[in-house]
Amino acid sequence: MTRKVLLAAATAATAAIAYCAAAGADSFTPVRLGITIAKVARRHQPLRVNVDVSADASVLDNATGALRIRVKLAQECGGTFSTTPGVTLLDRQLRPQPTTGHPYDASASGSGRPTSYGEQTVCAFLEESGDNRMFANDTSNEVNVSRKCTSAAATYDAARRRHARSKTLKADRSAARRACGPGVSL
Repeated sequence: MTRKVLLAAATAATAAIAYCAAAGADSFTPVRLGITIAKVARRHQPLRVNVDVSADASVLDNATGALRIRVKLAQECGGTFSTTPGVTLLDRQLRPQPTTGHPYDASASGSGRPTSYGEQTVCAFLEESGDNRMFANDTSNEVNVSRKCTSAAATYDAARRRHARSKTLKADRSAARRACGPGVSL
């Protein structure tokens, strides 16, 4: 064979491999949890969380029970949802459930009320109902349950309740927004 033919064959093979790799599954993270949560939170006020679950085709085929997404806010995550202390933000059965041989996408939302101040970890677990077999977990997000945010937002809440003048109300809201940042409901 000539060098030109070998080069063309190698180029075609490389292109085919690259295409298959791009179109195929991500073998490093076959199940992915995308967590959306505010970085700062108020103590004793609702903290919303949304989790998007996606999985490559056939990865969840061996599930024998319904899949649940479970999220807690804790100082430190345990090995499973049940061994993790802290406030439950989400504990829901996913809908729809995975179907055999197909990629999977679902999402769930929930909220809980943080009970203590400080930096806390968002501990998310994708588990099977019944035996609690874990398919994925994520502990990469943190939330600061802030005294400053809680105090500033409480001042704003009190001004709203007593129908403060709009100038005072606006100043209190601005102070609370600076302390809490975006994503925290005021």
